[in-house]
Parts: sequence; structure tokens; C-alpha cells
Amino acid sequence: MPVRIDIEYDDSAVRRALDRLMRAGSDLSPAMREIAGHLEDSAAESFEQESAPDGTPWAPLEESTKKDQRRRGYRDGPILERSGDLIASITSDSDATSAVAGTNLEYAARHQLGFEGPDSLGRDIDTGSSPLARGTRRPRRPRWPG
Repeated sequence: MPVRIDIEYDDSAVRRALDRLMRAGSDLSPAMREIAGHLEDSAAESFEQESAPDGTPWAPLEESTKKDQRRRGYRDGPILERSGDLIASITSDSDATSAVAGTNLEYAARHQLGFEGPDSLGRDIDTGSSPLARGTRRPRRPRWPG
């Protein structure tokens, strides 16, 4: 005589949990928002510490730069904070698949990556009226990993 056994199992709770898990994994917006905030915080910390994210200190300002800043009426202060425009311009953004932080100021890349050569007007390193106005060497002062 054959025996028949029927087992019923209500797996709706498990299916709902798996569905929530799959949806959570497809929307990375919360994680990306947190990463973008971390990148922005990292830049702010670099300004406070005057160092790269890895702890490498920024190159100090040259005496000629300090002298020129004082001549122009700027106070002696932290590196890269002459006017405060650079640090104030740093923003972050994110969406479901990416996180970014940066600035829209053209000169920021020269500080992040370093620079040597003529300025945007094509003037040579040895021409111009001040270290800030002429082409010059800018040491790397990174604010983000890279």
C-alpha cells in the first residue's frame, strides 16, 4: 500500500525577506551617500592637518609666497587657505552607483597634482611680477586619495 505524505510550508515570510534583501542590494544610494560624505570630510581634514589623506605633510609655503601674500594684505595662515575659497568650494554628490567629491575652482588641480611650467597666459617661470601671478612650481598638496 503506497503512503502519501503532503507537506505544506508557508515560505511567504522568507520570500519577502529575500525580496527586501535583493532590493536593498540594488540601491546603493545610502552607501554612496556615506562614501561621498567621507570624501568631503577627508578633504576638510586634509586642510585642518595640512597633510595628504595618507598623513604625508604638505610642502610648506615658500618664504617668497608668504612675503607676497603679506604684501597683498593677506594674513599669515594655514596652507591653501589664503581666502578660504578653496575649502568653501568643496562639495560632494552621490547617486545609486557613484560617489564624488570635488571643487569647481580651476586652480585646485594645480594644488592636488602639483604643477611646473608656464601659467595660463603662457608666461614662463622667470617672468611676471609675483610668485602668484607667474608660472611657477606648485608642490603636490593632495586633499583626496589618488
